[in-house]
Amino acid sequence: MIITPARPARQIRPTFVLACSWALGIGGTTMMPLLVTNAMARLRLDEGAASMLAGAEMVGMLAGCVALPALARRWPSQLTAGALVMLVWSQVLSALTVSAPAFAMARFAAGFCEAQMIVMVGICLACHRDAERLWGVVLLLSGLAVAGVFTLLTLLPGVAAGSGIWYGLALLAAVRGRAAGRGPALRPAPQPAGHAGHRRGRREVWLAWGVFVGVYSVQAGVWAVSALQGERIGLSLPSVGMVLSLSSLLGFFGAVVPAIPALAARRGLTVMAALVVMSASVAVFFMARSVAAFFVAQLALNVAFYTVMAILNSFISARDHDGRLLSQSVVVTFAAVALGTVGAGALFQDLGGVGVILFSVLALAASVPLGLKALRGHGRISASPAP
Repeated sequence: MIITPARPARQIRPTFVLACSWALGIGGTTMMPLLVTNAMARLRLDEGAASMLAGAEMVGMLAGCVALPALARRWPSQLTAGALVMLVWSQVLSALTVSAPAFAMARFAAGFCEAQMIVMVGICLACHRDAERLWGVVLLLSGLAVAGVFTLLTLLPGVAAGSGIWYGLALLAAVRGRAAGRGPALRPAPQPAGHAGHRRGRREVWLAWGVFVGVYSVQAGVWAVSALQGERIGLSLPSVGMVLSLSSLLGFFGAVVPAIPALAARRGLTVMAALVVMSASVAVFFMARSVAAFFVAQLALNVAFYTVMAILNSFISARDHDGRLLSQSVVVTFAAVALGTVGAGALFQDLGGVGVILFSVLALAASVPLGLKALRGHGRISASPAP
């Protein structure tokens, strides 16, 4: 599991470096509930206003994923180093400010810097022959790192209300940044224009993005109303937070499911099975009457979701000659997250859990033919020939 570096680098463990970069890239989105709670407590805002301010980070990520890929290919080391420094300071400024506009600007800057980390991982894994296995490990390690922090913070009473959470995130960014800063050294060597056939299969990429929309809209929709569902079965908000954070932490193990030998040549079947599990999990989640059923359903949903993500991310990387497609995939997923959050929230309010179940089953059912067509003939995903 070695990535050929563009220039010599000593003592670099590629999976660890890429996992640190990806963890920095997804940190804000994974811990968004805590960040919204903090904005409500420190800036004395209602939930809607706090969500809009924290959402500035998502806008920053979108802007970064659009603007940075071309620049990152020209100045990878400089942009990565600058993004890491700015990310640390954005977290510090979020702790110091009590002004809503300044807070929104700090979160936008943080999101923009996180986008650079995502772009760099995409560049490093573009057309990589072992992208599938690397994506599984990277998603697992980064997910455990970020979700582990999220779980720990939910266990610390009152931590979400103070400025300490931001100093902690700044420290984490500095620590992980020591490894993530080596990411540019893992860029693959330049390849001939047609080496990996990167102009082929654009239709398959669009089909894969269709699956992204389905699974992300469902995942985001269920997450958006999960606290309300927990309250309906008698759980307190702190209890809901602990259950959801733990299920998220364990759910990242789904990223290594595609690497199981028996599934190695059955990518299409694995994705279809994961979509079925997601559908069943959503149904169980909204019919749950106990904490155990609530937790197991959310855990199964997360495991299936990250199984699909590991396969689709490697599928995209196999056709991505410069990291641009992965950045575009992030833009697609944010559109899906917005769709799922708004749609599920409205349906849950009007029809209860049945409305969200119907929405989820239809979205996932529509993803099945798209996934089958995209993955048809692609057993083990490999973009370049073995040496």
